[in-house]
Amino acid sequence: MERAYPPEFIEQAHKATIYHEKDILSSTVCTCFYCGYQFDPHKEEDLLWLDETNPKGKTLVCPMCLIDCVVGDASGFPVTAHDFIMACTEAWFGGISRISDGKPIGKTNLIPIEVE
Repeated sequence: MERAYPPEFIEQAHKATIYHEKDILSSTVCTCFYCGYQFDPHKEEDLLWLDETNPKGKTLVCPMCLIDCVVGDASGFPVTAHDFIMACTEAWFGGISRISDGKPIGKTNLIPIEVE
């Protein structure tokens, strides 16, 4: 049964995707609301963090798609509930995401760029 989530709840979840290092490291499962990848941050290798010098804390990017829309279960949000994931991806990406498009989860690789 799908639940309806109030817009305020979805907005709070969106805010939980930045400066969330403590929540992520306290979580056992995290979900990316762009590609749908779910993972245990303690078992995932080579996590990539943004905002490393920001006093508010670090922001994790998804190990698969490299988008910064990851939320961990320690945040209190139902990150494994399909209806919640769909509500977030629809709100954040307007129906244009790997989840919305039904595309499989795929690994995105960083491309090194050298600037002189």
